Order: sequence, then C-alpha cells, then structure tokens
Amino acid sequence: MWRPFIAITALLNLAGAFRDSEPTGEWPTELYRTSSVLGTSVYSVRSNAACKDGLYTFLSPRGEGVAARGPTILDQEGELVWTSESTTIGAAYNLDVQEYKGNQYLTFWEGDDKLDGHGRGTIHMLDQQYIKRYEIQGPTGASADFHEFRITRDDTALFTIYETVSVDLRAVRGPERGWVWDSRFVEIDIETNEVLFDWRASEHFNVTDVERPSGSPGWSYGDPWDFFHLHSVDKDAKGNYLISAVHTDHLTYLNGSSGDIIWRLGGEHSDFEDLSEGRGSTFAWPHDARFQDGDKKITLFDNTTPGDKVNRGLLLDVDQSSMKVSIRSEFRAFGHAGVTPESQPQSDGSIQALNNGNVLVSYGKNGAAWTEFTKMAVPMCHTQFGAISSFGTGNPASYRVRKHAWVGKPDTTPAFELNGYEAAVSWNGATEVGRWVLEGSQVPLPIHHSNPDDADGNDPNPNPNSGKSDNFFSAITTVKRTGFETIINIPFHTDQPFLRVRALDRKGQIIGTSAILPFNATMKGSNSPAGPPSESGSHHPAALIFAGVSAALVLIACIYFFRRYCWAFCLRSCRRARLGRYRYLPGYRGRDEEENWEEYYANGEQEEGLHIATDTESDDSDVEVSELDNPRLSPALLSPALGSRLSWQSSLGSPGSSIGRSVLVRTPSTYSNVSSREKQQ
Repeated sequence: MWRPFIAITALLNLAGAFRDSEPTGEWPTELYRTSSVLGTSVYSVRSNAACKDGLYTFLSPRGEGVAARGPTILDQEGELVWTSESTTIGAAYNLDVQEYKGNQYLTFWEGDDKLDGHGRGTIHMLDQQYIKRYEIQGPTGASADFHEFRITRDDTALFTIYETVSVDLRAVRGPERGWVWDSRFVEIDIETNEVLFDWRASEHFNVTDVERPSGSPGWSYGDPWDFFHLHSVDKDAKGNYLISAVHTDHLTYLNGSSGDIIWRLGGEHSDFEDLSEGRGSTFAWPHDARFQDGDKKITLFDNTTPGDKVNRGLLLDVDQSSMKVSIRSEFRAFGHAGVTPESQPQSDGSIQALNNGNVLVSYGKNGAAWTEFTKMAVPMCHTQFGAISSFGTGNPASYRVRKHAWVGKPDTTPAFELNGYEAAVSWNGATEVGRWVLEGSQVPLPIHHSNPDDADGNDPNPNPNSGKSDNFFSAITTVKRTGFETIINIPFHTDQPFLRVRALDRKGQIIGTSAILPFNATMKGSNSPAGPPSESGSHHPAALIFAGVSAALVLIACIYFFRRYCWAFCLRSCRRARLGRYRYLPGYRGRDEEENWEEYYANGEQEEGLHIATDTESDDSDVEVSELDNPRLSPALLSPALGSRLSWQSSLGSPGSSIGRSVLVRTPSTYSNVSSREKQQ
C-alpha cells in the first residue's frame, strides 16, 4: 500500500530537479547571498546556437508588480550581469549602449512616468566603470521625457519633451482656448546643454490631422489632449529627422533646418507608392523608426498589423528618389503555448537590426518577451521575462529591448560571503570575469614593520597595507564563473583562518580581489553546515531525488514500526482511560463484580493481541475456561494449519508430547479480584 507514496515522492523530486519552466506570477525574481539587488528571472521558450553571439541584452523592466526595477543587463544565458544598486531610483526606460566621442556609454532615462503616458526626469550616461559622467536635463523650464534619447553621428543628443500649451480646438469641436500635450524634441550639445534644434508638433501639424478621442479632453489646463504623442526620433546623414508618433498612422520625414514636413510614409496621405499591396505602408501606432543601410531602409515596430491584428516588426526598402516603398522582411510576433503578444494597439515595442543580419523584436506592453529572427524572418530565439498571463497588461514590461557588445569594469570590489563550507562571490557589472580563485592565509594582512632609521621607532609614513599580501595568500581552489553569483565549495582540508576571492579574466589575469573574511572550519552557526558540502554539489538534481526517496522510505518505516509495536499499546491505554472515566458514572456496575470483570478482561485480550508460547512453557492451568467448559481460543489456534475443529485436548497437546504447540499465556491482571483468580486456578 506504500508503493504509490514512493512513486509520488520520486515524481515530486524530478519536478524540482528540472526547473527550466515558464515563470509564474507578475514578476519572477532571483535572490542572491552576496548582494541586495534582485535579478530578472527569464524563461527561454526557443533557443538556437546562432543567438549565442557574445552580445548582452539590455532592458528596463517596470510594472506595478515589479519587485525590483531599474536598468538591467543580462548575458546570453539570461543571467544578471548588472543592475542599479540604488534603492531610490525611479522608473527606468530606454537602456541602451551608445557611442560618444569614441567611447561607449550606458544611457537610460530615470524619473516619474505617471504623467499621462510620458515622464519628467533626467538622462544618465554611465561609462564602463558604471560611473555617471553626464546627466542631461531639458532646456530651461522643461524636463526630459522617457520616449527617446539618441546620440547622433555628430556627437549631439536628441530627446523628447512634453509640455502643456494652449491651442485653438474649435476645428475638432473643442474650445477656442483648448489645451494639448505638445510633443517636442530637441537636439543639444551634450557638454554644454545648448539647444541646437527645437521642434514642436503643434507648429507643424493641425489638430485635424489626427482622430480626437472620446471624452473630449483639452478643456482645461489640468486635462490636456495628447493629440500627437511622439515616440522616436532619428537623424540621417543629410541632417534631416525621421519621427514616429502614436496618434498618427504614418512616419514623418522633417527638414533638419526648418522642421517642415518633407514626406509622409503610410496612412491616408502617404507620399509613397506601396509595392507590397499596401502592407508596407499600412500600420498603426508606429514606434522605434530608424534609418538603416545608408538611410536606404527603415525599420519600425507596428503595434497592429492590418487584417489579422498581430504585432510585427518591419524592414522596408525606401526609395526616396522614385518615392516607392516595399517590404523587405516582416517579423510577425512569435506565439508561445497558443498565445501571441496582445494584438490591440499599445504604446511600446522595439526593433533592432543586428550586425550579423538578425533582427531583435520586443513587444513592450503587448508582452513581456523578445524574439530574435533571422533576416528571412524565421524566429530563432524567444525569451520571456513574465508569465503569459501578464501579456497585454504591461506588468511587467520593458519599453525597449536591445542587444549590444559591452565591457563592464566596475570600480568596486567583488562581493564575498561565507556560509559554513560554502563561499559565494559576485561582482555587479563585471563582464570580463572567467574564473574565481579562492585563496587562504594564516594572517589577514601583512604585518607592517616600523622604519629602523626612525630614532623613535615610528615610521613617519605608516602604511599598514604597504606589503604585498600575495606573499601571505595561497590558492585553495579555482572554479568557473557561473551566473551572477558563483558558489564555491570550500575543501574540507582547508585550515587557513582567513579567506578571500580573486577574479581572473579569460586570459588568466587578475582583475579584482574581494575583501578578506575570517574562516573557522569548526564554527557551526545557525546558518552554517556542520561539515563540508557534498562532492556532487549542494544543488545537484540527483542528490535531490535521492534525498526525497530516502525521506519517503524513512517515513514509511516509521509508520510500519508504529503500527507494529505501538498501535496496540496506544489503543489499550486509551481504552483503560475511557473505562476508568466511566467508572464514576451513576448506575455504573463496578468492575469488582466477578462476572462483569471476567467478560471485560477476556474481550480486551482478544482485541489487543496475546503472547504466543509453546506448550513446554505453559500447562493447561493458564487457559481461561468459560462456565460451559470451552476454552477461549485466540485466532492463532483456529488457523487452517491446525484444523477447523480442534478439540480441547488437541489444541493444548498431550502431556509428555515433545512437539511444542502454540498456546495462550495469561498474565494475571492487577484488576482481577480474588474470586476470578481462584476460578482460573
């Protein structure tokens, strides 16, 4: 009857051993021993070796259910590489890697994003050591918006701004003095913050160019109408700008000097002939429009595909001389488990053409996922950072997702923690670590000796760390870096009282050293294991399965022995306690009455089980006989082996018989009265 329990336990352990399953909940996270940051737990739905290109993934998770938010870098395995350790950071958007004056910088926006679909904040530029080198704010009286920040080929910066301005809305049945959110972008000098170009949608677009939403906003300053909603800005080699906006159904190409409209691509007023039967110029809520391939192609993310309402990325061939457009590739949203990222129009999403020809598409609020396609639009890799049930809710979501090469060399030291015979080490932001070396020493630091030339014996320039600690530390073990945090099993023979960890790059060069921690091999803290870890590893699936099956067998053995040796005793104790309680009830007949006690005592022994002995250990005098001279036989004497019609003599054996037969051994009860004992004798 216990076999099903063993099978269930084994299955449960197998389920625990293979944990590469879809994340559940609004925000799957990872916790670490050495750092207070929370990692992003991702699920690889589809993988391919072609996606292992050595690049890192850059995203900025957000959402009401997000346990940790901020700019995040993941490696090819989906493991955390870097995230902000600041506990005061607001919402983060648009994490990217951009080049400025020959150097690479991490760029992202941070601030308040709860202002009717846009934000007010600042733009940060971090160098390879994650040190903030530039903090860009809007021009005087304005604040930077999160939708766009792009460093141009001229080493200038483009970013968006939202301002409330008064506009005549009578053409759309509004007030003469109505109010709108004006979409604005500026180009500035990064060093001086000088505005080089300033463009406003209200000066170049009529309010009749877009469809006014229901509810008729715009009647007051506190309820402005977001009539344009600028998303992206890009600058080509001619110095002109390409923009996309949510509330327009087209892309717009602007003159870099006057800001006037040169042409429109898409919508009812498109200036291009579509050679793809309308599919190359019919899109909704376009986003992330960029020039590609010498400004001859354009990529954009379409939030609503015409006809089937599926999100897609587009790579368009654009001939500005003949004013013709056609689809080069169409990257339709990848569906998983029968679910495709939400098809209703949303405000986010991105597309990036990679240097190897692949294309990366992310879905913004439509789905917490990204897909990497071949240039022929074949999905190769698909990764989720939220459950399917969260698709379309924006919780979690990332405004954009990018892939770039990146070299991170933080100016911090590796974080190092000890827990019994396990050491944990991590280094937030370090991309060059290949291996970790655990080292031990008998002293924490070299002992400083005073200058013998000083008459007072005091060194005028004391430096307790002037010696080389390398002379005191020796290598104990070396392990390969695994994920954000690496667990090192400390060998059992380690007897050095001080330990540290060093980071080696892929060439074996030392690039970082942790703090020195005391180590006591005999110390048994509340969270420390008493002995060394298993050689197979503390988290090996086989160990989990073995431990589960062993625990099940032990539990089954305990239940068996309890039923075999303790069950009858417990029942007997409970019965006697119950009878003792009834003893004092009115009308209860005392146990001292001979006939009642004999019946109770005999019945109790039959139920509880009797000791079996041979006829050489007992004679007939210890067998209880009823008033009808019939023995009270136990089930052992009535077994088929002895026959179903045993007589009194045959069941007890004849005197002098050499063959021992099982008989009943009675132990006089302390509750038996004298008369009952005499009857038994």
